Amino acid sequence: MDYILENLEPKAVFKYFEEISRIPRGSGNETAVVDYIAAVASSYGLEYRRDDAENILVRRKADIGREDAPCVILQGHTDMVCQCNADTKHDFEKDPLDLYIDNGFIKARGTTLGGDDGIACAYMLALLTSEDLDLPELECLFTSCEEVGMNGAIAFDYSDIKSRLMINLDSEDEGVCVVSCAGGVRAELSFTSEAIEEKNKLMRIEIKGLCGGHSGVDINAGHENAIILMTELLGMMYSHEPFNLVSLNGGTKDNAIPREAVSVIASPDPDIYKSIITEFINEKKKILSKDEKGFKIHTSKNRHVGNMFTFADTSRIISAVLSVPNGVIRMSQHIEGLVETSSNIGIICAENGHYTSVHLIRSSNEYSIDMTIHKIRVIAKLCSCEVVTRDRYPGWEYKADSKLRELYVKHYEEQYGSKPVTEAIHAGLECGLISSRLPGIDIISIGPDLHDIHSPDERMDIASVERTWKLLCNMLKAIG
Repeated sequence: MDYILENLEPKAVFKYFEEISRIPRGSGNETAVVDYIAAVASSYGLEYRRDDAENILVRRKADIGREDAPCVILQGHTDMVCQCNADTKHDFEKDPLDLYIDNGFIKARGTTLGGDDGIACAYMLALLTSEDLDLPELECLFTSCEEVGMNGAIAFDYSDIKSRLMINLDSEDEGVCVVSCAGGVRAELSFTSEAIEEKNKLMRIEIKGLCGGHSGVDINAGHENAIILMTELLGMMYSHEPFNLVSLNGGTKDNAIPREAVSVIASPDPDIYKSIITEFINEKKKILSKDEKGFKIHTSKNRHVGNMFTFADTSRIISAVLSVPNGVIRMSQHIEGLVETSSNIGIICAENGHYTSVHLIRSSNEYSIDMTIHKIRVIAKLCSCEVVTRDRYPGWEYKADSKLRELYVKHYEEQYGSKPVTEAIHAGLECGLISSRLPGIDIISIGPDLHDIHSPDERMDIASVERTWKLLCNMLKAIG
């Protein structure tokens, strides 16, 4: 097949990245990509273990002369967040990503790139199949369903893992060594009531053009949440003159800040809301960050759909969304600039008498997670909603004495001539789960520069991929 990335270095890394990008691998749809990894392992005579959760562990023996070096585990995830622009037709169940190179970056036309965490898979495959890198024994763990609750890492059996040194490859900032991360839990609010027969005129309201982003990394970047904006607008409109909500939908992933939302309302005279909508647009544009230049609200007529929510249920939905904590809840008192606790409403679906919203709560403090859940339960009770929590995962505590961190800093300074940054992050990483299953393990997380992950603007820095590869190889060669 023709390779778009064939002239890029390191060749093996970009070859594997491009081949992976041709395989649909949204969360829960990873059988094909794991088949591919298993086939590569088999073709090189490598031992591997694959489980029912579609995790796969591939082992590579130490090169001659490196048999006495400690074994190292490298880890990343096979799934990707599947997001596309509203005007892009892409079936993530069967269509390959349309890669292209633009001014030093790799992108995918109209969709997420899957650099998170396809580049980790490519790095690991390149290391597993290398012949001249002078490597110690490697255990490469490709986990599944990371983006929807770290389900693969939760299900994996770690009993035969040999290594107690681990390099996670799921970070997105070159020169940053991540040494701690937040834990998290998903909370789902819902109710079901009897819808009433739709009447009056229907108006469709669409919010588009927000930049979105990762609900952990970007939660304090000032990026607006389309669901919150839409509900704020609906709340102002409802206060002016009550209407019946027909539907409200927004977001597709709870770990992504929603970029778009759509609502349909029923009113005898939708025109009475036009001045409120215009004022809302003008006022919001005054305070939006410079990243939100594409923000717009579009209104139009909507076809009749049959039923709608009562006034009471319309008010209940607006109250629930605007009352539940969203965004940054608390900053760390110990690490300057670090978000300690946050919550993100990532998905909402209200139609046909059913309401559901999904919120991802993150914190480096387990008690703060518990308190945020408690607050949500109180609000849900006031709004007569049910609450279900699921997929809770632990954080990753900072390790004061880390040989891997020291090794990274040493080789980074030698390669770059400057000191790297070591930091804790608000995003969730599988490191927390893995460290809880392998007590005492020494972990760092690194990676090349990826920008705007979890959005169709995602792009990966080509030169950064090469520099990070060189650093990774030099670290592995030095482990002894």
